[in-house]
Amino acid sequence: MPSARVIPEDVLDLKAPTKKFLCPLTANEYGIEFLSFVIQDYRSKKTIFEVSRDRPLPIDFSTHDALDPDSLRKINYELSEDFLMLPQISTTLVFSVGQEPMKDFRMIERHYFRDRLIKSYDFSFGFCIPGSTNTWEAVYALPPMDPDLVKDMIDHPYETSSDSFYFVGDKLIMHNKAFYKYVREDASAQCKSYEAKYGSSSKGEAKGAKNAGGGAKAEAKTSGGGAGGAKAEGKSDAWSKETDYF
Repeated sequence: MPSARVIPEDVLDLKAPTKKFLCPLTANEYGIEFLSFVIQDYRSKKTIFEVSRDRPLPIDFSTHDALDPDSLRKINYELSEDFLMLPQISTTLVFSVGQEPMKDFRMIERHYFRDRLIKSYDFSFGFCIPGSTNTWEAVYALPPMDPDLVKDMIDHPYETSSDSFYFVGDKLIMHNKAFYKYVREDASAQCKSYEAKYGSSSKGEAKGAKNAGGGAKAEAKTSGGGAGGAKAEGKSDAWSKETDYF
């Protein structure tokens, strides 16, 4: 565990996944709890992935260690290969906070394949009212990736990973890790795997996305390692190379 104070500029300089967590579980002094998380195709509004207290992820006992509290900060995602092909996705995160006001809440995500930086996102939520439940909506513009890289990511499950860092001001209060498996779609199937699981109709609102204290559409500074950078904003403009790259 690093003894030095970690600030946003430190994690924005990272070129590979961290070997350890950069803050302890006890750093979450604001009592943040994640209640639900939904990923959708931004254009069709079809749900690609959903997890909530009503729809929990199955526990992977091969990686879960009941004696290691840090295992609670690691999650394995299984997503359709379509996720890698979409020009834009939208996410809805519902979370609650404790009894302290929370100002300048910020999330920085660094996405990697093995030790190669693929994409980086930087979202700001702003102020959270004490004791509130909040909905954080974000739109990710996904720059096209090299087909060989996409194939490698599909062929090597869980070697794609991300570090998610949560700051209040310049103080790191949470650090989570995720690992990704991309599943090939069956071309002979009548529907996509995620349509069979979550339904084929679009959802105007994510399940459980109640907002008792405030909501925000995040504007993000977004960059991609080796693929160029992109701006992801809460707007309906279609992604294009000309308008969304820096």
